[in-house]
Amino acid sequence: MAINLGRARPVAGLAALAACGLLAAACGSSGGSSSSGASASSSASSSPASSTASASLGTPHPATGSPVVFGLLNLLSGPVTFPEISAAEQAAASYVNEYLDGIGGHPIKIDVCATDGQPATSERCANQLLNSHPVAILGGGDTGSAGAIPVWQRANLAYLGGVPFTPVESNYKNAVIFDDVSVADNAAASVYAAKTLGAKTAAIIYTSDTQGTSVADNVLAPVMKNVGYTKVTKIPVPPTATDVTSAVAAAISSHPDIVYIDDPNSCPQVLSSLKQLGSTAKVLGVDPCTSPAAIAAANGGASGMYYSSPVQAPDAGTTQSNLYLAVLKKYAPKSIPIDSLTAMGFATVINVQAALAKFTTAQLTTSKILAAFRNGSDHPNFMAHPYTCDGQQLAGATAVCNAFQQIRQVQGTKIIVADPNWVTAGSYYKG
Repeated sequence: MAINLGRARPVAGLAALAACGLLAAACGSSGGSSSSGASASSSASSSPASSTASASLGTPHPATGSPVVFGLLNLLSGPVTFPEISAAEQAAASYVNEYLDGIGGHPIKIDVCATDGQPATSERCANQLLNSHPVAILGGGDTGSAGAIPVWQRANLAYLGGVPFTPVESNYKNAVIFDDVSVADNAAASVYAAKTLGAKTAAIIYTSDTQGTSVADNVLAPVMKNVGYTKVTKIPVPPTATDVTSAVAAAISSHPDIVYIDDPNSCPQVLSSLKQLGSTAKVLGVDPCTSPAAIAAANGGASGMYYSSPVQAPDAGTTQSNLYLAVLKKYAPKSIPIDSLTAMGFATVINVQAALAKFTTAQLTTSKILAAFRNGSDHPNFMAHPYTCDGQQLAGATAVCNAFQQIRQVQGTKIIVADPNWVTAGSYYKG
């Protein structure tokens, strides 16, 4: 059963990530097969092959009709990439095509176009994908979506799921997005620290780029103030910093109850320095701080750290988490990171297939597709809290249908669920 930390009120959408370098977009098609052309991200928490979880994929029921085409834009070029999102969606498509009869007996075909964080590239990709006549667009991870969304709007296409990185897709009138990151997770963790851990003062160590500054200024600090923190100290760290000792020392000198780390690049160094300098504050961090590599590099400093995720832990041992690992093991690249973004991409296809499974091709119109998600409430959400697409779940993000998070904790080198309930920041984030 979920709990609201505060009144059940929407949480706002997030500011755009810093723009990545412009590279030419490359479009391609796939009938659900996965590609291993991109390297694994730094936020990997495990790999399918290393997991002991097992699950039966069930009895094959292959789709045999003509393909139903969906478009997908995903950030695959430049200094920041999210290859796991599109790889997970392709793996999920392969599974539903082979085992779940696709959509009305028709296999899902995903046409992917690689973006690079620039709106101009995303606009070009979007226009290219229109040539495939997609019935809808599957959300990916695209920080240049400001260029693509107007194309989808002119074509009157629905936008389904994905990882919302900007307010543009989070407020697109034809979008339904099942989970949220960067706003909902940081906000929920901040409230959890106050309500459950008893925090009254905080130091925020954050990357001083566009994304990090926006989260610190517009999410973390306001939420902490609203929930009753009496002192919040913000400490920026340049993206290229190699020595974080002074930043950590500044955090410790403010005598905080918690240190909140929103600095994915320097997280291991920050955690290690906190331990070396004898900090006694509780520590909260972001998902990339919990990868095996980051935990190992922190030299014991990660133990005890709390963080939040919009999806269930992959090793939860539930029917859904076991199926997720089994499908990735069968269909995804061996190097795919098992992080929150992977699960959100995977869930996008599973949720779409579940809602549209009985549709005929004639019924796959934008209005009927959107109605399948917007009618009713508390729809099953794969490996996540149920979603309700009423435009009221996240303030300033009318397309986001779920703001609930799971709180986890690093213990040694393992990660446990710190709270069995799904939590949300509720009214403490004003948008």
